[in-house]
Amino acid sequence: MGLNTVQLVGRVGGEPDVRFFESGNVVANFSLAVNRPRRDSPPDWFRIEVWGRQAEIAKDYVRKGSLVGIVGSLK
Repeated sequence: MGLNTVQLVGRVGGEPDVRFFESGNVVANFSLAVNRPRRDSPPDWFRIEVWGRQAEIAKDYVRKGSLVGIVGSLK
């Protein structure tokens, strides 16, 4: 992997928004709250977008409050 790599572990903020396209592609979007090291700090929020097989897995298993790990890149 290159320098644009991010690893996040956090809780899903809402049910994934899953869309199917006529081309057969699938995309899922959801928000992820990542806690800061200090307990009194608010979490950092990220918008996560996954495509293809990962989107299908998110549709079946990711729910609000789920603890998930993400490895990807920033866009």
